[in-house]
Amino acid sequence: MKFESNWVFYFLFILPAIIFLILFEYRKKRAGLRLFADPDLLPALTRPIKKGIIFLKGFFLVIAVFFIILACAGPRWGFHLQEVQRRGVDIVFLLDVSASMQAEDVKPDRLERAKREITDFLKIAAGDRVGLVLFAGDAFVQCPLTLDYDAIAMFLGSVSVDTLPVPGTDMGIGIKTALNAFDFKSAIDKVIVMITDGEDNEGRGLQQTDNAIDKSVKIFVYGIGEPSGAPIPDETGGFKKDKKGNLILSKLNEKDLREIAKATDGRYVRSVTGDLDLDRLYFEGIKIKTEAKELESGKIKIFEERFYIFTWLAFVFLVIEGLIGLKPGRAKLFSIMAVLIICCGNSVWANENPEELYNQEHYQKAEQAFIKKDMDHPKDVRNRYNRGCASFQNANYEGASAAFRSALKRTDDKQITFRSAYNLGNSLFKQGDFQGAAQAFKQAIKINPGDEDSRYNYGLALKTIEENRKQKEEKQQENQEQNQDQDQDKARNKKNKDDPNKKYDQNQADQNQDKEDQSGRSNERKEQANQDSGQDDQAQNKQEQGESAEQTEKSGQPGQDAGTSEEYQTGAMSKNEAEAFLDNIGEDPAAINRLRFRGKEQRAASGKDW
Repeated sequence: MKFESNWVFYFLFILPAIIFLILFEYRKKRAGLRLFADPDLLPALTRPIKKGIIFLKGFFLVIAVFFIILACAGPRWGFHLQEVQRRGVDIVFLLDVSASMQAEDVKPDRLERAKREITDFLKIAAGDRVGLVLFAGDAFVQCPLTLDYDAIAMFLGSVSVDTLPVPGTDMGIGIKTALNAFDFKSAIDKVIVMITDGEDNEGRGLQQTDNAIDKSVKIFVYGIGEPSGAPIPDETGGFKKDKKGNLILSKLNEKDLREIAKATDGRYVRSVTGDLDLDRLYFEGIKIKTEAKELESGKIKIFEERFYIFTWLAFVFLVIEGLIGLKPGRAKLFSIMAVLIICCGNSVWANENPEELYNQEHYQKAEQAFIKKDMDHPKDVRNRYNRGCASFQNANYEGASAAFRSALKRTDDKQITFRSAYNLGNSLFKQGDFQGAAQAFKQAIKINPGDEDSRYNYGLALKTIEENRKQKEEKQQENQEQNQDQDQDKARNKKNKDDPNKKYDQNQADQNQDKEDQSGRSNERKEQANQDSGQDDQAQNKQEQGESAEQTEKSGQPGQDAGTSEEYQTGAMSKNEAEAFLDNIGEDPAAINRLRFRGKEQRAASGKDW
């Protein structure tokens, strides 16, 4: 007989405690009855406490608890031989156990999450030799390469941040130690799976990638933590701080981790809740980038699970314990209740059965049940396919796509691969990935050329792609036309904005032309004024000569208007004065008119006064 979980036997220590409680309860009842009445009257007042019945009930209770513990330990006996061929690669897990792995930005903390990731990885690994290397400020091989995954799990259980005495994080020494754990004499492909938050105090991680490249070792990386960071717990229950008293935040350094994976032709994946990230790294990373080679072959023993036997035995003993000491009527009632419990238990088991939940169209519960079953039995690809079907019916198309894609790559079974490809196409179509859906339907047609549904869906996907392409082109054409209209509007606005300037320039030219015309007219007026002035001077000279002669002849006659010519001479300008005046007024022709009007007014006024 073998047991799957030996640690469950620690619960056997509760059996002595149960026996002690039974004895204590028996003595407490007897003491209470003595206080209630005289011992001689007790048989008449109460039912007698039979010591044998008490101990018999206790015995059956202890046996029932023992069988429950035994069933939880996972007993297995009986086996059948299964032919296996060990084909795989050498994988060394490089686990960061530095203080920063205590950060709780992932639950329960980074290190515990990393240990669970490795445990889940071991469930899906098939035929690969696995080793374990720990690193912090130093590094050492915790478990050499082995096909015994139970040994890896055992060593993994004792890992903590106190495993290595040297503090800090030296990713370079970790990669170097992991490389030394390989046997390079064998031609088997070699892979390092590094699980870390990316902090590298020494900064030598990228340097060691050259050694990995030289030895043809690929490094696949799990990033544990969040880029936003989290404080690091210390020994006092608080958090670590720097010299200034500020909290030290440990952040996931994805940049360096991606560079390490890319440099060695590996792959980087950030660990998330669930198991499909592990599946993606293993089946879409390691399995694709490496070539599995035969390690060993032979027959292995597959032990049969027998836990259900002890579960039923425990239930039977609990029923017997409940029936002992009851009156016939109560015993019958208890038996009926036990039968009802059994029936309800079978009904509950049926409701928790994922196939039954799926058939009853409880797709959300069926999806969760298939996920649990898939994680418990990851090597059975049917669980992964059924998980995808339940996710699809639950409208979780992204989860369905991941499950169908995984099932498609994990098996060579024609029926499962065809259904996985077909349902993958439906899932991608629901997500709007018509190109991916067409490729999936095309793959389904290659597997089963006679399936009409696959051909119809393939044509529908291509038609949808063509319609989307035409709509995209029409939209682009509309955008181009709109852009052209906008450009034309901008050009018109610019032209309108430029016209006032041109108008302004034309106005300036007109004004300049007017000035030139006015200047020409002014020059003409000057010449005309000069001519008029010359004529006036001649007339004045003649008048002066005539008046002088007349005055000589009529010099002594009174009443003569002598003041008129004198006043006119006073208001008149000489030729020189007129030229100076015209030079002063410039281009103002109105000044000449004012001059003329002023002379007439002066003469009229002078004549009236006199």
